[in-house]
Amino acid sequence: MRAVVSSIPLRPASIVPDAVESDSPLQSFCRLQIEQILSILPGTGIRLVYQSPEQSKRQSVVYGREFWSLLDSEAQLFLASESWWIKNSVGRLKKVFTESRQQFYACPLSQTKPEYLLLGTTKLLTAHQKRFIENVANLLSHHLSTVRDLSIQRQAQQQIEQRNQHIEHQVKSPIALIQIYTQMLLSTVSEEQPRSYLESIQSSIQDIHRHISLKQKPLRIEQHDLSEILSQSIKQLEPWLTEKQIQVNYPHAPLPINVDGWQLKQVFDNLLTNAIYYSPESGTIDCSWEISPQEILIKISDQGTGLSEADLEQVFTPFYSRRPEGTGLGLSIAQKIIQAHHGQISVTNRPTGGAQFSFTLPRQQPKLSIVPSIEVPSFTSST
Repeated sequence: MRAVVSSIPLRPASIVPDAVESDSPLQSFCRLQIEQILSILPGTGIRLVYQSPEQSKRQSVVYGREFWSLLDSEAQLFLASESWWIKNSVGRLKKVFTESRQQFYACPLSQTKPEYLLLGTTKLLTAHQKRFIENVANLLSHHLSTVRDLSIQRQAQQQIEQRNQHIEHQVKSPIALIQIYTQMLLSTVSEEQPRSYLESIQSSIQDIHRHISLKQKPLRIEQHDLSEILSQSIKQLEPWLTEKQIQVNYPHAPLPINVDGWQLKQVFDNLLTNAIYYSPESGTIDCSWEISPQEILIKISDQGTGLSEADLEQVFTPFYSRRPEGTGLGLSIAQKIIQAHHGQISVTNRPTGGAQFSFTLPRQQPKLSIVPSIEVPSFTSST
């Protein structure tokens, strides 16, 4: 039997489509499933209707055009109206219409919109045939849901890339000026405290430059001192810590580890910035690690309000932010960096209050090895 595919607007669909399009991967998958049904039910008229995430319109795949053309106009109008469609359980086959010797069955693919398999046959379906069709419908429903999720992820990635391009264009010139003036001040200031502030500014500017230029570059794994990387991040955030009178506790003993030092510092920057924001004044942030032969487990805990159930589920999702002024990228960036190091990151609420972010880093990464690149949005930003 010949299949016909049509794009149809968001309205009741006509039984006989009026256009033929080349197959997309999704359409090819749908055709394959219909052919599975036809292999056990030859001569059946089948229509598959679904919402295409690729084209934002409904798609209709029709097999057995001759079968549908034999229906009288009243039957065609009834089936085209979709008035028979109800919010039935996904994958549950139900008879919706009988005309003479022709039986029509519908199997919903969604509970919220008219997506379905519509079958016309001259014989009653057996229990085995019904189960087979329901299995195919469940497979189609799952595949459509997966394709939609991937489409949403692609759109989110495109938004990140567009935002990166805009930020890069807007900040290069003013950042270059700040760097020049900072270097000029460093050449004239000798007092220790002002020089320390200027050096922190200079370090932050260098971080920004590296963020802007970081486009699909591989991580460079070298041996670093984990305690020193954390110390650099704390020092850079010292003005904010002083303002809120927050104390950060962490192990000072050197701990060699093979990582991309600059990237790992971005993880600490994001997690500490988040912890400082939610910590009460005069609070404490505890940083610790547990060492095993295979990996190091790093924990950063605060005394804030903790996270809601929704936060726990979505906190690493790009653009999801708990802060009114947040971009929702900081924790997503941290997750990408840890995953690129073949580690895992998670968050829980502490029994005594506050949140605890934990991540692992393998100890066996070879020195100076190059691991797959990651695409990190410009700038360190907290969630």
